[in-house]
Amino acid sequence: MAGRLNKRKASALLDQARLLLSTKAYDRAIEVLEPVVEVQVLPGADAHTLYAEALELSGRRAEARLFVEKALTRFPDQPNLMVRLGALLLHANESARAVELMSRVRNQMRRDPTFLTHFAAGLLKVGRIEEAETTLAAALLTGGGDDTRLVLALAKAQRGDAHGAEAIAVQIGTNSRDATIRSAARAIEADCRLMQGDPRGSLERFRALDADGQLEHEHLPHAALAAQLNGEEALATAFIQRCGEAASAEDRLLFAQVYLSRNRPIEAMAELDRSEGSVGERLPGYDFERLVARARAMRLLGQLDESRAMIDRAKALPEAELKLLGARVWLELGHLSAERGDFELADASFAKALELDPNEAEARLASQSSSRRVAWKHELKASAEARVEAARSEAEAMKRRFLAREGELDAMRRELQRLKHLSADAEGRARQLERDAKKVKDGQALRLREELEARDRDSDEKARQVVDEGLGSVAPKCPETLLRMVLVAERTYQKGLYSELPSAAVAVLFSGALERALFMLLVQRFDEWLEREGRREPFLKGAVREKRGRRPEYFDRFVEAFDRSFEAKAPSLGEVVRAITRRHDGPLADFATFLSRDLGFSEVFLDALARFVQTAKERLRDPVAHGLAIDLSWDELKRFREAFLLHFEGGPSVLAQLLGAK
Repeated sequence: MAGRLNKRKASALLDQARLLLSTKAYDRAIEVLEPVVEVQVLPGADAHTLYAEALELSGRRAEARLFVEKALTRFPDQPNLMVRLGALLLHANESARAVELMSRVRNQMRRDPTFLTHFAAGLLKVGRIEEAETTLAAALLTGGGDDTRLVLALAKAQRGDAHGAEAIAVQIGTNSRDATIRSAARAIEADCRLMQGDPRGSLERFRALDADGQLEHEHLPHAALAAQLNGEEALATAFIQRCGEAASAEDRLLFAQVYLSRNRPIEAMAELDRSEGSVGERLPGYDFERLVARARAMRLLGQLDESRAMIDRAKALPEAELKLLGARVWLELGHLSAERGDFELADASFAKALELDPNEAEARLASQSSSRRVAWKHELKASAEARVEAARSEAEAMKRRFLAREGELDAMRRELQRLKHLSADAEGRARQLERDAKKVKDGQALRLREELEARDRDSDEKARQVVDEGLGSVAPKCPETLLRMVLVAERTYQKGLYSELPSAAVAVLFSGALERALFMLLVQRFDEWLEREGRREPFLKGAVREKRGRRPEYFDRFVEAFDRSFEAKAPSLGEVVRAITRRHDGPLADFATFLSRDLGFSEVFLDALARFVQTAKERLRDPVAHGLAIDLSWDELKRFREAFLLHFEGGPSVLAQLLGAK
């Protein structure tokens, strides 16, 4: 069959394989795709990417990884293959390499929710929670589904928000149509119950998963801890035995916590040693939990100084201040302080643990005990002070009886009256000083407000002068919306000259004004030109790269903005500059004609404009995506502003030339 395979037949097999994958007939899809990837009559790597996906979904991840690595030698820059390899590396717990690989294609795949979800999962595994949450937000905006929300639940759990994570997991477990995603959501729900101090609820959910045959190997250690905390020691042991020798470092850490719950510190220490000796990556928070578990084991063994050293090391880590997770180190410090007789420190430590995790039952009980001991200590101290005060009062009474003469009493009354007058005078002076201070403060506030208002007026006036100077005679042609954006950007720039406003904040306004100018003065004009010249249909037809069903895929995403059958977004800065740069390519010939003949732009100006817009995209709009530092200097911003508003390449500004086109 492979020898007779032509391009049309291969394309038909590719469509058939996609249909088989959608119906979960993975093995059959593999059979259909084998001759296609063997002969390689189709352009691109779509068949290879689909074949790797079918292997992975059928459980043959090792084969899928070898195949993708081999395919990348033929298609080294194919983003879909790199994304597929990244997902396989995540399954193999090679998260750092997976994140590095997917970072290389992040800009190309920024609108693919599946890629963004995989990338966020990798970021979570290497502890980059904030980046993961930002990536997940982008995935949801681009159409991410239950798999994206599942990773979002993991991110919330990793931040210590077990309640929020459980709410998402319950919703997915109830509504998702995918059985695999539902079981994963139920496992997260069970973990969240455990994190919130509900081992019984957690164990009920793990048991339900086990009864349905969906309790994965990675869930067994968590189920063991839930069973132990729920008082079912035999079941906890059974779950541990099911893990076997394939347990990871994190699994061993959970086994140690089970043994600590049984007050068996020697076996816990043995599991901790095996955990530290395990190979493979460590999940975020591993070092913190290992230190806390070792601190408890050492305390139970009577090694109090060594236990305190472990606690101090754990407190120095950022996890010590996280909700739920951080409560454990403060709980352990409270127990250690109580054993050493420092009940005030113990009470404060238990209070800190309850602040981080109000559901921590062990901390609540321990806090009640330490509070009673501290209260008893204070009561003894207060009793002793009361006896001393009583003796002092009795001595004072004896003294007054010896000083009962009328003259001495009168002298005491006069002295008391004098002191009252002095006190009244002092209070009056204090009130007057307060009134004077308030007047000074009010005057300073008024002067400051007047100065700020004057600066605002000055900024508005300077901004209007700069814009009028830069646009000159073409100012009346500037659309009102665009003019407002330019004035806001220039006004903010003027304010930033005498304030601590970061240059990056002003850069966002200028890059937005540039993007709006390109849209209104180039894209919209070109759209009108296509309609007026009757060139829309030939232009779109000439720019079609291929068709997927009835939907065309164009030579460049810039073209989609002019296809009125699409609900396409306005072209971005990057898409506009790419269209200007590639204007002489065949599919964009009409755009080149429009720019030179109808708008009258020279080739020199268009090349300079492309460089200018590309610089704005890389340095002002999105420096991180281009591997550049985000600390934009005021000198760079000033050069961009002058080119945009005042002078560009020895002539009028960019905006003036765009407005002045014929």
